[in-house]
Amino acid sequence: MNENNMLEKRILFSVFVFIQLFSSIGFSQNDTLYFDTNENEITKVSFKSKLNSKIYDGYRYSTDTLVVQELIPNHVFGQLRPISKSQLFKLLSLRSDIDTLKILSVYYKDTLITRNEFPKKDFMIFRDSLGEVMGTSKRSGAYFDGRRYRNAKYREVEYSYKGFNKIALSILKKNRKFKHVMPLFFYSYNKGLDLNALKVKWSKDHGHIIKNLFRFKDFGFRQLILKPNGEFFVRIGSKKITFKELFDEKEWNVHRDAYFNEIKKN
Repeated sequence: MNENNMLEKRILFSVFVFIQLFSSIGFSQNDTLYFDTNENEITKVSFKSKLNSKIYDGYRYSTDTLVVQELIPNHVFGQLRPISKSQLFKLLSLRSDIDTLKILSVYYKDTLITRNEFPKKDFMIFRDSLGEVMGTSKRSGAYFDGRRYRNAKYREVEYSYKGFNKIALSILKKNRKFKHVMPLFFYSYNKGLDLNALKVKWSKDHGHIIKNLFRFKDFGFRQLILKPNGEFFVRIGSKKITFKELFDEKEWNVHRDAYFNEIKKN
């Protein structure tokens, strides 16, 4: 999740908390509010039960008077409406010369930063189940040493400029091994990065159409798999499903059905 989206979420929740404070009896300093993905208030027991399922991550927002904990999906399976699918596919085909008869494997970066803004070396951020940073780790040889953070719910890598280019090229090569798949790289904003110097082609998401169609509220996504029939998978958080599984019809159906079964239970 980028800093702009996090700031927007915090502002929204600050407004909500302010309203709550002045429309009820009042809260003690230790009070905590729990919300589901539809922003309905739920009990602590229900929140923890859902958080322990396979489809949710959580985020915590603190103020001087209370704590807000909110559920978000770590991944989403869905189906584009016929009109949305038709318009999107026409746009992708005409503007970007994309073969929409293939599975589109989209890697999405909300903001491309300038070369000077990249860290000098790759490092990994470890977060708990509510998005709080537990710590960071630099590479130890070919791996990040995360032994101190075994209980981390999820991990995210902040890449150096070299690492950013390297991982994008690696993703491109791995995806190209599947003849029925078209790998794509999109961004919303560019703060000044020289696109011609990058190892893969990054395309602008004009009008933020892809972002607005597939994001969950103000939370961004890292990966989108879009099938020719309009079915899609969006990776938001910690869910571990490999792209190989998502490119296989049977595996796709297994994960999709498991997702909707989990939604019904939780």
